[in-house]
Amino acid sequence: MQTLVPDYYEDFHCMAGACPHSCCIGWEVVIDPETARRYRTLPGPFGDRLRAALQADEEGADCFPLRGGRCPFLDGGNLCEIHLRLGEAATSSTCRSHPRFIEEYGPFREISLAASCSAACRLLLGSREPLAFRQMDLPGELEEGDPWLEPLLAVRQRMFSILADRSRPLRRRLGDWLDLALAAQCLLDAEREAELPALAAGWCPAEPPAAEEGAGLFPEALKLLGELEILEPAWRELLVAAAGSEAPARADEALLERIAAYFLFRYALKAVNDGDLAGRVAFCLLAVLTVERLSPLRGLEEALEQFSREIEHDQDNLDALQAAFWEDPRLSPARFRAELRR
Repeated sequence: MQTLVPDYYEDFHCMAGACPHSCCIGWEVVIDPETARRYRTLPGPFGDRLRAALQADEEGADCFPLRGGRCPFLDGGNLCEIHLRLGEAATSSTCRSHPRFIEEYGPFREISLAASCSAACRLLLGSREPLAFRQMDLPGELEEGDPWLEPLLAVRQRMFSILADRSRPLRRRLGDWLDLALAAQCLLDAEREAELPALAAGWCPAEPPAAEEGAGLFPEALKLLGELEILEPAWRELLVAAAGSEAPARADEALLERIAAYFLFRYALKAVNDGDLAGRVAFCLLAVLTVERLSPLRGLEEALEQFSREIEHDQDNLDALQAAFWEDPRLSPARFRAELRR
């Protein structure tokens, strides 16, 4: 099956015990049914330990509850005992796939590497060149694509081409994303998705706008983020500190552009599932602007990692932010425009 991946995908290697933000710390480890069955039949003392650690979470799925904030099988060197004793294939599918986000679209799939992973984040921010994507041929069964798929692909590709135009300020390019997404949303809502490729092909960047009056996103968007589910107290502390600080100087546009490409690749095409292209593009914009706002306090890499850990791995948080674009005045299109035109 054709699989689209970021150009640094094959350079990724887990940092294991050297990772500064181990994925085995802070997150409860869900165990897939096949792996749980293996653990329940594994003989010997180590099998006894596995069975003793297995518990059902609130949804009835098998998991390893954290002990002191750590997976019970994370040893003193921050290495996985299951992996060391039984091999990688014996770990849960969640552990084997992390930090990969895998999206199946029928005739093709896309795989991204979560920016919450330090190794993946360093690869993303390790170059100032435009982020590119390439195709790999990986095993998989082809299925028929959703009728919205090709039209949405045309719009996303136009957004990538807008982003690639470094002759224009980044915020102006991101403003064009918002305008194009809202125009495309009108067609989706009217069930005129067949017109999306023509809209994308004929889309021209707007004339340089005057500064938008009215409140921008910050600090209110930071307060909204603080109302969501919180994984680590340090995240809430960072949001509070950033909300109380003055607007920082602009971050490196080339790196922010790569962050924008990462989020667009990860989220825009998922509108095929619910038709909410504008809400998903707004989330991408919020992510880029928030990371920039937090970066003077933690550095760009750390700000992106923390945002990803707290938001991208929590579906409730993702859903809340997507809905807030339509329902919460703190994330209204007017506030986005005011923020982007400053």
